[in-house]
This record gives sequence, structure tokens and C-alpha cells, in this order.
Amino acid sequence: MMMKKILFAFCWLCFMAGPAYSADLSVACAANFTGTMKELAALYEEETGRSVQCSFGSTGMLYGQITKGAPYDLFLAADEKRPAMLFEQGLAESPSTYAKGEVVLWSKNKNLGAIPTWDEVLCCMDVKRVGIANPKTAPYGKRAAEAMATAHIYTKTEPKLAFGKSVGAAFQYAYSGAADVSFAALSQALTSKGAKGVYWPIPLADPVNQSACVLKTGRTDTANDFLQWMTTASARTIIRKYGYE
Repeated sequence: MMMKKILFAFCWLCFMAGPAYSADLSVACAANFTGTMKELAALYEEETGRSVQCSFGSTGMLYGQITKGAPYDLFLAADEKRPAMLFEQGLAESPSTYAKGEVVLWSKNKNLGAIPTWDEVLCCMDVKRVGIANPKTAPYGKRAAEAMATAHIYTKTEPKLAFGKSVGAAFQYAYSGAADVSFAALSQALTSKGAKGVYWPIPLADPVNQSACVLKTGRTDTANDFLQWMTTASARTIIRKYGYE
């Protein structure tokens, strides 16, 4: 088992070669936080002179990479579960909440905007494909599936579902036209891409509490400095701009 972890870490180093280790901070970041994180990283670099390398993906995928030895300094997850698990395993410092996200239903077809509610959209005969992040690995997909179950429409909608590895992939389904609508993060609906379509709030979906943890094998001082910086007024302004609390 240890040899597998060493081999994975070596391969990861070869893959990341220049970018990850030419940066002062390497961050594993949940896909839903992509736009927000890119803007935060740019501002942090501007204010501190420290460079940030980001890797984006589903929380489950990134968690798996970390447990196999991927050389990240900081993990920004889309849930509370995985950072807590890393802490329990002795791989990370105590987690903290950095944002609360919201699940929405999004479509590039603005004509669907005439339909008032998200559940009516899903049941519409014109909606034949629905993008959703894998509920088993992606917190936003899990919240979407729970909301459909609560609304008693999961069974009716299930044949239409197209599963993506992350909420970013699910959003891309609808953006590219591969799906008529997709469950997305509010942050995605508020981007320039999101503005090209229409979205519906999902009152039945619980907020997604997103936790971060500093990884013990990484550069802990720099990672903790970035987490502290995320509480500053300038950083929180960016986070709120993307629909997070």
C-alpha cells in the first residue's frame, strides 16, 4: 500500500512538473468554486506576490487523489464530509467552513424561462436531458437528487438524467446543448457563461456547506495564510459576488 502511494506521488510530480512546484501554493479546489477561486488567486497574487496553482475537479475525485499522496497544500472541498475524513485520518489540520453554496437549475434555452418553477421545468415534455453531477461523489449532485426526491419527482426525472463527474461537467452539458437543463451551482449561473441562459432557485435543496483543510504534507504556513486571507473584506466581496455566503 505504501509503495502504491509513493508511486502515485512520483507520477503526480512528473505530471505536474513545472506548474505546481513553481507556484508558492498548490490548491485542490472543488469544480463549483472554479470561477471564484481563479479570481481569488489572482487577487491574492497581486496583494501578496505569492503564486497559486489550482487543480479543479469533483470533491470525491480530489479527495481520492489526496489520500493517494497527491502533493497539494490546501483542499477547498464542496462538502464538509471529505475534509473531516482527512482530519480523522491524520492527513489534514482541523477543517473550517469557507463558503455556503446554493444549487439551482440552469438552461441555455431562455424560452424555458416562461416556466415558473424548477420542478415544472423538469417535468416539461420539451426537457429530455437533465445534467447532474454524480450524487455519489459530488455534493451539488447529492443536494439536487435529494431535492428531486423531496419533491417526489426523482423517479419521473431519472430516465432523463445525464451524470457528470462534477458540477462543472454537469453545467457544461446544458451549456453545450448536450442537455436541455442542468443542476448547477448558483456561482456558475452568475458567471458570464451563466448569464447567457436562465436559472431557477431550488427552495427544497439545502445549502452546501463547503469546508477547507490544510494538508499536513504540504506547505502548511502558506496554506494557512491563504485561508486567513480568504476572511478579508476584499476576498469576501469576491466570494459573495459569486452567490456564496
